[in-house]
Amino acid sequence: MAPGFDAGGDFAFDKRALAPCRHLGPDNLCRIHETLEDQGFPGCARFDCKGAGPYVMRHVFPRKRWRKDRETLEAIAEAYRRMRAICDMIELFRVAEKLPLSPAQETARQGMLDRLLPDPAWTADTLAQAEATGILSDARAVLSSFRDAATRG
Repeated sequence: MAPGFDAGGDFAFDKRALAPCRHLGPDNLCRIHETLEDQGFPGCARFDCKGAGPYVMRHVFPRKRWRKDRETLEAIAEAYRRMRAICDMIELFRVAEKLPLSPAQETARQGMLDRLLPDPAWTADTLAQAEATGILSDARAVLSSFRDAATRG
């Protein structure tokens, strides 16, 4: 729902950002999911939100109606944008688990994962605050500190 796309090889029609796709059912599920590629949507078939969309709707905006409420829709889209970036980082930190990290690096990896996956769950406000205080920059710095382990591995 949040991302827009242009008609072309990956999408059969244009969809502006924050507009529901015409194939989105009343249950908020894709009505053509099983035949996306056949119907001209290989971009949708390849897209992976990495869990950001379901997380935002389950934890950040549970039970919120967005289809007729522009303000809620915009807030959800902003939370999704932030959560998607965090999910990308979570994926990298999980992959880094396979590296031959030193004990200090593993402690840093776990500490960053704890920040990226807080308990209690993210809220719209804590997502905004984390972005403003540089959680993604902090995560990139920790990942950069793993370079030597990546070359050892």
